[in-house]
Amino acid sequence: MAIPPAVLREMQEVGRDLYRLALVTSHGGNLSVRDGHGMWITGTGTMLGHLEARHISFVHANGSHEGPPPSSDTVLHSTVYALGGVDSVVHAHPRHAIALSFDTDLFVPPDFEGQLHLQDVPVVPLGPTQVEQITMALQSRRVVLLRGHGAYAKGQTPWEALHWVTALEESAHIAWLRGAGRQA
Repeated sequence: MAIPPAVLREMQEVGRDLYRLALVTSHGGNLSVRDGHGMWITGTGTMLGHLEARHISFVHANGSHEGPPPSSDTVLHSTVYALGGVDSVVHAHPRHAIALSFDTDLFVPPDFEGQLHLQDVPVVPLGPTQVEQITMALQSRRVVLLRGHGAYAKGQTPWEALHWVTALEESAHIAWLRGAGRQA
């Protein structure tokens, strides 16, 4: 099954931005786009900054796939899609947001932009129920943090999901700078 050119182009551009903005490491993060009852998702260990069609897997509704081994987050992505209302999921590792995730269960952006777009961001602990907790939180939030690991954002397009990740990281960076200023 060949990935539609428009989907490939969008995944390549968003993957490149995630890498250029230092929101993922060379081989970190993943992204997906829903396609009917299946989805296109980046393969395990894929370099998002250099995506090619051969790096993207199609996962059918029954869990079988075509292409490379899909991301280890495939179950999470498919669960988000099964709950409806979403056409794309992006997982990134925004460093300031991750740093703040160690000390809170709910990140509240200090800046106007973050408050307007994100309101607050739940922080889910690592553990056996993290997939369920993340998918449930994404029902009412645009982005969720997994403590010490990264962010999961939903959108109607990969661009929209990327927007929520960048908004989170900007707010977290501002919070980080405010905290550093208070310690001086």
